[in-house]
Amino acid sequence: MPSLVPSDARDGRDARGAGATAAPAGPLEVVRTALAHAWAMLFLVVLLPLGLLCFPFDPRQRMHDRLSVVWARGALWLVGVRVEAEGVQHARPGERYVIAANHQSTLDILALLVVLQGRTPLRFLAKRALFRVPVLGWGMRLYGHTPVDRGRARGALADLGEAQRNVMQRWSTVFFPEGTRSATGRLLPFRLGAFRTASAAGARVLPVTVDGAGALQPKGRYAAAPGVIRVVVHPPLDPPGASLEELRASMEACRAAVASALPEGVQR
Repeated sequence: MPSLVPSDARDGRDARGAGATAAPAGPLEVVRTALAHAWAMLFLVVLLPLGLLCFPFDPRQRMHDRLSVVWARGALWLVGVRVEAEGVQHARPGERYVIAANHQSTLDILALLVVLQGRTPLRFLAKRALFRVPVLGWGMRLYGHTPVDRGRARGALADLGEAQRNVMQRWSTVFFPEGTRSATGRLLPFRLGAFRTASAAGARVLPVTVDGAGALQPKGRYAAAPGVIRVVVHPPLDPPGASLEELRASMEACRAAVASALPEGVQR
């Protein structure tokens, strides 16, 4: 299983860790990634009916939260990825946050689940197309992830309203405020949606940096390489005010925090 290695225990880490350049995928990496995909789908097939059976007795979905960590750890182990975590104590157990993280790879999602799900139950804001994928989309709807329609402003506002209600009543919600995966690893400009949601919900913003995932499985590549992903949880920011100026100030403070734990060459 991938381990959560503290920041003072990085000696001898995999050469293809945080900040590295992606190497071409080899046959073994393709096979391991295919196994990870098979594990993910098999787990969903088991998790969906189990979740339905547990709903009357587990309205907070604690069973889902525990099993989602097993799911993420298993997928990362199959592709040979370890996760190092720093600052996890900044996520206070029981508090619901708007979590704002940079986005380089699909591996980001697995790493965030491994690091944060045990401290603050979380769900993701994801593009609506994913909810149309058989099995995966059904599971995402069943377990409370929020679809967002980025192509229509009115639809996106309604989706953010759903995310706001979830943060207020149920669990933390993960936003990728860049709006898409960065193809180069360079931090992209942030959008205001996460901060509007935090303001309306009265929730603190939890900045999180994910470093190394883009080198192991960059945008557009199927296979993941083995290596290390580093996740840094920063101190939370106070709920933003409602004015545009206050929202932008919170957004820039969050982006600066996320950038501070990235290699210097991709911070801007």
